Amino acid sequence: MVPGIEAVLMEEGLSPFPEAPAEGPLEQLARRIRSGEVEAFGDLMARTEGRILALAWRMLGDRHLAEDAAQETYLRVFRSLDSFRLGEPFEAWLIRIAVNVCCDLGRKRGPAPAPAESLEALEGDAAPMGAEEAVLLHQRRSLMRQAVAALPPAERAALVLRDLEGLSTEEAARVLGVRPVTVRSQAASARAKVQAFCARLLKPAHGGRP
Repeated sequence: MVPGIEAVLMEEGLSPFPEAPAEGPLEQLARRIRSGEVEAFGDLMARTEGRILALAWRMLGDRHLAEDAAQETYLRVFRSLDSFRLGEPFEAWLIRIAVNVCCDLGRKRGPAPAPAESLEALEGDAAPMGAEEAVLLHQRRSLMRQAVAALPPAERAALVLRDLEGLSTEEAARVLGVRPVTVRSQAASARAKVQAFCARLLKPAHGGRP
């Protein structure tokens, strides 16, 4: 039996996207940096780099490339901070830049190989489990990563933001600069492709067990 994508995603330990206040800590840091307190940029990175690295890892499937993406993201943020509209959620603006960087790097790199590392290495150890259960979970996660890596960039971004990062449809739409209906359509298409990918590779041969 092929596991549903929702069950696999739940096993990844998702965390909800926080509702950012109109003038939260990140917005205050952005205001300070724009007023000339360049040293506040270090505080901004310390508060957000973990999330940006995790997002890049999920988008690109490669730890080293994710680190490059995070570095490029903060370079772009620093260079274009004057274009950030004060009063708007800073995290959504930051994530939009990170997604664009990942898409750019993904196009240059081409189709992503199956990552050698696992998400557990980035997100912490999972609860203890039996050997057979651990093998099956590793197989399912490996297939999920391969399936996500094979998606078109727009669908991959919608799926990562909506299902892996835990953003609502409206939040993901704001980040990507598209309509909510577009996010719903892209995420639904991505889920169907991931499910088909996993079903195809897990299909028993000649009626036998996988």
